[in-house]
Amino acid sequence: MASSTEGAELKFVSSIRYKFAGASGDDKKLSDALNSHLVPLVGKAGSQYKAVRDATFQAFISVNNFVKPTGVILPVAALVDQYKKTSSPMVKQLDLNLIKQGITRLDQSKRRELLPIVLRGISKETNPISAAGFFNIFLRLLLDIKIPGRGSNEDIALREQTGLSDPVDAGYISQWLGKLFLLRQDLALAKEEDLDIKLRDSPSGLSLEDVAFLRNKNPLSWHPSNPSSLSLSECKIKAVSFLASGAFTDSERHIPTICAAGSADSRITSIADDILKRSSVDLENKIVVKALYDAHKKLPPAQRTQILKLLSKSVIACSFNDDAVETAKQDFNLGPGRNASVLGLEASRLNKALLAFLGWIARNSSSSTDRSNTMGPSLVLILKDYILGQGWPEPAVPGNIHQIQDELKLRANAYETIGVLARGSLFEYKAKDSLLKWLFDSLVSDPSPDIVVYIESALSSMMGLFKPTNPAETRDLEILLLEYMALSGGQGGRTARHIAARFANNSLPYSNVKARWIDILALGGGSTERRDVLEEGQRGLDPWWATKLNPDDALVLPDWEKLAEMFFNMSRKEDENRMDVDQTSKYTLFPNNCLQAFPVAIHFIKKILFLTALGEDKFEVDWESQLERNIENDLATRDSIRQYFATSKPDSLLKILNAALDGIRDHPDVGAEECISCVAEILSFAPSKTVISPLSARTRELIPLIKSNNQKVRQLASKTFGILAPWSNESAILISQLRNFVESNMDPSASQSAEYQGSLACLGSYFSRAAYYGKFKPQDVSEHAQFLYESATSTLEKASADIKATALDSISQLWTANVHFPVNDDELTKIIDSLAKLAASGNEKAITALGRLAIPSLADVSGNDTEPVAKILDKLFGLSEIKRTEIHFAIGEAIACAISRWDSEAVQLSLDVEPSGTGKSDIIEALGNRPSRIDTTINKLITDCKTTKPSLLKASGIWLFCVIQYCSNLPQIQSRLRECQVAFMRLLTARDELVQETASRGLALVYEKGDESLKGDLVKDLVASFTGTKTQLKVDEDTELFDAGALPTGEGKSITSYKDIISLANEVGDQSLIYKFMALATNAATWTARSAFGRFGLSNILSDAELDPKIYPKLYRYRFDPNSNVRRSMDDIWKAVVKDQTVVIDTHFDAIMNDLLKSILDGKEWRVREASCAAIAELIYGQKFPKYEKYYTDIWKATLRVLDDQKTSVREAALKLCMGLSKTLVTQLQENNSSSSAKAMITQVVPFLLSDKGIENSAKEVKSMSIITVLDVVKNGGDALKPFIATIITHCLGLLSTVEHEAVNYYYQRVSEEDREGLDKLRSTFATRSPIFECVVDCLRFVDEDVMKELAPQLISTIKSAIGMQTKIGCGEVLNTLALRHSILLPPYNATFLKAMETQILDRNHETSKAYARSAAYLLRSASIEVRDRFTSRLLELYFGAEDDTRRQKVADAVLAIAKISPDAFTDLEARLLPFAYFAKHDTDEYVSEEFAAAWNQHAGGSHSVKRFVDEITQIVSRGLDTSKWALQHGAALTTASMVTALSSAAGKDGQFADTELQKIWPVLDKALALKTFKGKEKLVTAYPLFVLHGKKLWNDDSAFAAQLKKIAIREAKRNNDEYRPHAIAALAEFASAREDLDMYAEVVSLVSQYLKPDDETHKVTELERRTAEAALKADMTAYNRQKMQATPVSVLGEVITTMEGAKQAILMAKDTWFTSTTEIMNQASKSEGSPDPTAATVATRWFRLLVANENDIALESQRTSRAKSLDAFVKAWKKGVFGSISEQGSLREEMEQKLKAMAEADRSIDVQKLLGQVAQQLVA
Repeated sequence: MASSTEGAELKFVSSIRYKFAGASGDDKKLSDALNSHLVPLVGKAGSQYKAVRDATFQAFISVNNFVKPTGVILPVAALVDQYKKTSSPMVKQLDLNLIKQGITRLDQSKRRELLPIVLRGISKETNPISAAGFFNIFLRLLLDIKIPGRGSNEDIALREQTGLSDPVDAGYISQWLGKLFLLRQDLALAKEEDLDIKLRDSPSGLSLEDVAFLRNKNPLSWHPSNPSSLSLSECKIKAVSFLASGAFTDSERHIPTICAAGSADSRITSIADDILKRSSVDLENKIVVKALYDAHKKLPPAQRTQILKLLSKSVIACSFNDDAVETAKQDFNLGPGRNASVLGLEASRLNKALLAFLGWIARNSSSSTDRSNTMGPSLVLILKDYILGQGWPEPAVPGNIHQIQDELKLRANAYETIGVLARGSLFEYKAKDSLLKWLFDSLVSDPSPDIVVYIESALSSMMGLFKPTNPAETRDLEILLLEYMALSGGQGGRTARHIAARFANNSLPYSNVKARWIDILALGGGSTERRDVLEEGQRGLDPWWATKLNPDDALVLPDWEKLAEMFFNMSRKEDENRMDVDQTSKYTLFPNNCLQAFPVAIHFIKKILFLTALGEDKFEVDWESQLERNIENDLATRDSIRQYFATSKPDSLLKILNAALDGIRDHPDVGAEECISCVAEILSFAPSKTVISPLSARTRELIPLIKSNNQKVRQLASKTFGILAPWSNESAILISQLRNFVESNMDPSASQSAEYQGSLACLGSYFSRAAYYGKFKPQDVSEHAQFLYESATSTLEKASADIKATALDSISQLWTANVHFPVNDDELTKIIDSLAKLAASGNEKAITALGRLAIPSLADVSGNDTEPVAKILDKLFGLSEIKRTEIHFAIGEAIACAISRWDSEAVQLSLDVEPSGTGKSDIIEALGNRPSRIDTTINKLITDCKTTKPSLLKASGIWLFCVIQYCSNLPQIQSRLRECQVAFMRLLTARDELVQETASRGLALVYEKGDESLKGDLVKDLVASFTGTKTQLKVDEDTELFDAGALPTGEGKSITSYKDIISLANEVGDQSLIYKFMALATNAATWTARSAFGRFGLSNILSDAELDPKIYPKLYRYRFDPNSNVRRSMDDIWKAVVKDQTVVIDTHFDAIMNDLLKSILDGKEWRVREASCAAIAELIYGQKFPKYEKYYTDIWKATLRVLDDQKTSVREAALKLCMGLSKTLVTQLQENNSSSSAKAMITQVVPFLLSDKGIENSAKEVKSMSIITVLDVVKNGGDALKPFIATIITHCLGLLSTVEHEAVNYYYQRVSEEDREGLDKLRSTFATRSPIFECVVDCLRFVDEDVMKELAPQLISTIKSAIGMQTKIGCGEVLNTLALRHSILLPPYNATFLKAMETQILDRNHETSKAYARSAAYLLRSASIEVRDRFTSRLLELYFGAEDDTRRQKVADAVLAIAKISPDAFTDLEARLLPFAYFAKHDTDEYVSEEFAAAWNQHAGGSHSVKRFVDEITQIVSRGLDTSKWALQHGAALTTASMVTALSSAAGKDGQFADTELQKIWPVLDKALALKTFKGKEKLVTAYPLFVLHGKKLWNDDSAFAAQLKKIAIREAKRNNDEYRPHAIAALAEFASAREDLDMYAEVVSLVSQYLKPDDETHKVTELERRTAEAALKADMTAYNRQKMQATPVSVLGEVITTMEGAKQAILMAKDTWFTSTTEIMNQASKSEGSPDPTAATVATRWFRLLVANENDIALESQRTSRAKSLDAFVKAWKKGVFGSISEQGSLREEMEQKLKAMAEADRSIDVQKLLGQVAQQLVA
């Protein structure tokens, strides 16, 4: 407005003021005037003239008075606009005041229009007071706005529509909304002076200024008592919904949403959590992360927890070193200023989130390139202090058991996080060492086993930190580990031995001597040690395990000399210079408590010694057994060890040997076997002069061991004795002692048996070793040898098995050393026969002895067949019938010994000393092989390998193998290798697997020993045998063709040999059977031969040969043969022949594929077809599609052909191939699902999978495979699937009902209806969570307009034709998904879908109908108004047309689904649905009632909503009353009752219904009351007096209508229904009370008097009669006329007391009602003015006496209390003069005083006495 003079402005202000004053009587006129002139008037408050400003302010005061009526509407929008534009603070203040008043009077639509005006430019407000007021206005408007569905078009446009297009405004609003979430209720309601204390005691993240802003500078802004206040909870819920909308970007709402997520209100947090989950804020943005850290410093614990969860998803957050450390300090309360308010569950959650964040930092530390080295150690120290703060080593956590458990979990997590953090951090050495020691102390001291697990985990994580780089660090770590290794048990006997051993193994090199000592200590715990400690110790000593721990480092073995020096050191420290008296071992490291470690140390140092001698640096998992085998069986290994020992320091070897002997001597019960084993094994290779000779002085110490009951100890001791004794000076004495014992105990007792065996063994060992040493010639000891021979042979007939074995060993050693031989033929024959007899029984010792008997020189007495060697060989060859395989290997070894003697490796391996002198010349060199015997033996064995006799064939093969194995170095054997090869090739076809293995080993051995020509011939033979189609089979009658039981003939018999075949053919008269069975046998022989190919090195032969490429296709197929032996063998050959599998397959791919396809189609044998399927599956696995694209169709055709093969295993192989093809397809789709290859594959495969060959196949396996494949294809198919989506979806929906297990349906048919409902819920849940439905959901991702055109009709058809419940549930879920994800595509199909839903929601299955109801609700979201209207109209028709409760239940489900799922649609249709829900929530069916009640409460719930829809409700009620269905009529009646009650509540006690409401309600109320009585009608009759009370306008001026109302009330009270009567009588009383124009007391008394007295005095009163009497009594006490009570109270009281005196029986039945009613009537009488009445005193006396009558019958304290209160009311009325002048009623006073006193004295209750006392005092006062 242009400026004007002061006078003109004053005149303007005055004129406007008068206009407002003139219109102030009429709200509408005043509103119009304000709309035109209020804004200009307020604008004058900014005038330059003070007088104008003052006049304006005075006018404003007047306006404030004028606009107080709520009907006056202010021009709020114009005021807001003026507020935005003006710069005058006064104008702004006046505008703001008026805006606040006017905004509440606007209707909802106007308030919604106002929001963008308010928000636009809101951030520009600089005045804090005005800004606070405007924000408060925004909150009021926020409650009215409608938040659209997320992602909808309305949601996208909301930012512009709400005026937040300016990012500054949006940021301003989001910031203050975030602070709103931090405003607690106690802060919102606190007084100004208390705010500072509350914020200090319990910080909320808000400052004083923030709280003042949010409270709009007014403490009552949020106070419920303030009429204009806001609800804090409602504002927060609306605010978070507003934040979630499209009005804000993710970055704008990020921090405010975090504030909301920490709220205690689940309604807020659920929305906030969803926002955070969907947020696109980049957590790898440094600005975002920094904002989170800054917010963390300010916000309270709940919000900090949310921030930590977000930071735990950000890798870049790990690079904010200082912030991360400060965060940890703040949340662990370790920084300055501890925050004690963070307690309990909140602190537990915060600490849990913090620990998770610290763990995240630890895991991502390596990816943070700018990470400081100090952060990790700092965080570790913080965590350590946190644990110490809880109490250490034992936690001292206060609180209940749940709090303690939570704290202990956090403690455990803290320990674990320390380990993870430390692993990725760089520590100073001292800090690292200190942390390690502290964790070890915690491990042994913490009392909780659960915590200990995490401490061990932390220590395990830190192992990588401890890799000592210098001797000092190594020494410190060794000392620490040894300390905890030796530490006794802590809490509960717990030790740190396991983790100490782990540290030693991981942190110290394998060569570290002390680390190995720690492992030895771990193993030394014995049976009492924990299993994990023993395992760790075992690993630490295992060099193979060491290579696995450090695969990149070359393994260095410990120095065995240093090991010996450390382990067997006898020096002691200065403070330990005297030995403990009771210490067993003389070695320092082995006190009594560590004595069990001694044998472990001995064993370990022995193994390291041998490994060092052999120079081993490569180890396999079974290295120890390999070492033992090589030492025992490999001459080269033995020679290497012997040479190493010869060059080693004798002192070190002697130290080990002496230690072992000391162990035997000092503690024979601990490790004696290991010690003697060590001595025996080392001495077997030790040099004689430097080691054996010096050690021989201790030979006597071995004597006690030969008495041991441990056979192994005796054997080792006797061996050691034989090695040492020849060098001892006491040898003659010792031999004499031993011989004397044997002589004196030729028939030893059981107690002497062990010593006898030991003595005999020592004698044999001594004389044989002495002979090797050349200490004597055989003839020099002939007498001793003869004695030993006789002693040994005498035991062969009668002694025990153990003595026999010892005797045989002894004489075998003598014969091997050429010490003795039987002197005559009789003696020779006798010993040979004795040994042969034992050999035939399977005695290996006897067999060995037979072979060694042929070694001495005297065994060659002549060249004829009668020479001893021939006899011995004949005996050995005669053992072929023995079945035990291992015996034949012993026989083979004996044969090799007999024909080759010391040229045989078998004899050489038994030599355990270094021969010299005559021992070397006369024994080793002189006793060589026998060429003629070798030729004869080879000829015989080769000939026998051709036999058909199974036992001889088996034996000959094994013997031939043994001869070659032990004698292959001899030229006689070398010249016959080709013949041996042929023999072994023949054995490959044997049925006995052991014979095959022997043949394979033999061929490998021949190949290894032969020359190049022989190797070539062998390869040719093998390939020819491999590729041949048939195998020649030579048989005789005894040839075994089939395994026993393979071809049963009945009666427990079966065909096994050629003789059996002929017999069977003769029996049945069909000679062709012979050829058929022989064909079977030949085929079996073919596959048997092939199964032997890969055995025991045979594949290595082929690996060195040049092969024809044609072998690769067949070899590839044979790798997948069903026969496991063939398969295993072919695989071994393939690995040996094919050096680079990838190259070979690529080169020969086409040949292999063509061969396989041909075999799968043309293969006559099932094994070929099966192998081909498996081979194709393997061949294409991992190959690029173009590689086999041209074969793709052929593969599918071939696979389908054998998918129904008659052989089960072939079908299974075909199925696996199908699965492989499917996986290949999926892989192709994953790589590029839009490629032409992928589309071509899908086009071929998908129709097949959806056909009856796939998911509709009757075979479960095929069906399952097809379903899985379809799922994978859909998951990865992408746009290439679009042509098939509709078909896949409908097929999968149909499948949902067919994949359910049959047992479920069986159980479903046999359970109750209630159980069926529960089962249906589970079935529906499983259906929608099944992989099949996931496939449907995946398909729906690719739905577009084109797909929808095809899908919609098919889906409708499936919905209509579906039978199974799961299919129907699935259809419903598909519709839901379409509505949620593709709502933009639905409008053209909504009408069709909803039309189908009209029928489907009535499905008889409850879960199905509910599912379709939800679907209909989702569809309504995007439906047009017309479609919505039609569908909801149909729901009403279905409801009112329902013939039973079930259909109404279905409609209820549909309405509730709309209310919950589509609230917007429900709101748009609320004029129909809300009245309908209100009506139906009074349905007589409980389920219907509950469902509709939930819908009503969801969208209305209050009496004011009823008031809004009175017209619609009465229309529906009228429709219900007009039907012929009782349920609907009764529901209509109950709705009427509820409506009247609700309107009464809204009107208040003295309010009146509007005329229109009365006119609408009365017809339906009258009609409802006219109905016959039914259950629930009491609610209607109870509401009737309320209608009369609030409907005076209707009957006050219409006497006829008033009379009709009275008639109805009396009619209802007279109804002949016992249950209904009490309520009708009570309603009649209320009616009489409401009708002040009528005095109905006499009529009421007359009507109810019959119910005040029982029909029969002796009749027992029923509960119903009692309630009726109570209602009648109540009616008599309250039906008096209120106006008459005001005028003549004594008259009314007289009438009532007269009635009551005649109803004493009713009073006794309803004492509570009597007393409470008396109190009410006396209080009512006290309000009257009173009038003189001569009967007043009498009436008073009658009332008092009736009140105190029947005193003894009032037993309950509650009744006596009520009586006291009624007496109090009576006395007050009496004192007030209601009963006349009290001065004239002295006698009554006296009577009352006495009675009250007596009653008080007699009552037991103190409370009642007190009440009666108060009455008495009031009477006296």
